[in-house]
Amino acid sequence: KPCRWVEDLAQHQPALNAASVHRSDTMIRILSLTAALMFSSALFAQSTKPFDPRDLSGKWVRTSPNQGFSNVPETGRGNFPEAPFTPAGKEAYLQNFPGYGPRADAVRRNDPMGTCDPLGVPRNVNAEVVSSHNWWEITQARDRIIQFFEWHHEYRVIYTDGRKLPELTADLDRKWNGYSVGRWEADTFVVESVGFDERTWLDKFGYPHTDEMRLQERYRRVDADTLELTMVLTDPQYYTKPWESDRKVFKLNALQFEKPWDEQIYC
Repeated sequence: KPCRWVEDLAQHQPALNAASVHRSDTMIRILSLTAALMFSSALFAQSTKPFDPRDLSGKWVRTSPNQGFSNVPETGRGNFPEAPFTPAGKEAYLQNFPGYGPRADAVRRNDPMGTCDPLGVPRNVNAEVVSSHNWWEITQARDRIIQFFEWHHEYRVIYTDGRKLPELTADLDRKWNGYSVGRWEADTFVVESVGFDERTWLDKFGYPHTDEMRLQERYRRVDADTLELTMVLTDPQYYTKPWESDRKVFKLNALQFEKPWDEQIYC
């Protein structure tokens, strides 16, 4: 006859198994929750390294997901409203045939990028091209900031010497990147621009603008490694109200991979 303790173990085996399963399940849940909390902390934690909020110099890589000017239906990232078009703006938009997004048209595509035209501002600022071209670099001088765009190797000058923007007259020579001046409001760098060439698009989805567009950009360095940007354009011919971009986030030197410059990316 088996020993008494063997019989007792056999009688309680189901209960012991159930308890073991319960403990294992509880441990898995605890470990999963711990991992999720650690991931969230790493994702949203700000750098504690010291930094000068008025120093914007460096290579800034777009890490926010939206590659367009603003949150619009074409991004596929939420139930966003259509841009605040005027009838003329909507008509101009419908005459632009992008090569990306839900309106992509390979036959009628007329994206200025396809004819080797400069992307211009604000499209260059969106850093819409994928890594390793989704960045721009800022160099600060005493009286200006130079913003170098890796894609197409373009650049713009933002004057900080107190000069005024030119008047938007018919004689003003419109430029791909417009004319820009900047100033500091506390620790936010504010850029005002006018005089844009209307052949450029706001982004790769084909949103248009006129040569009367005014653009404001607001840059804020929130920690040593993070730069945030929002933009507002005013163009009454095409948009019924000032149109604000999404909040764009850039990280310092955060390229996923880097390769030598491709000199063919001029076109």
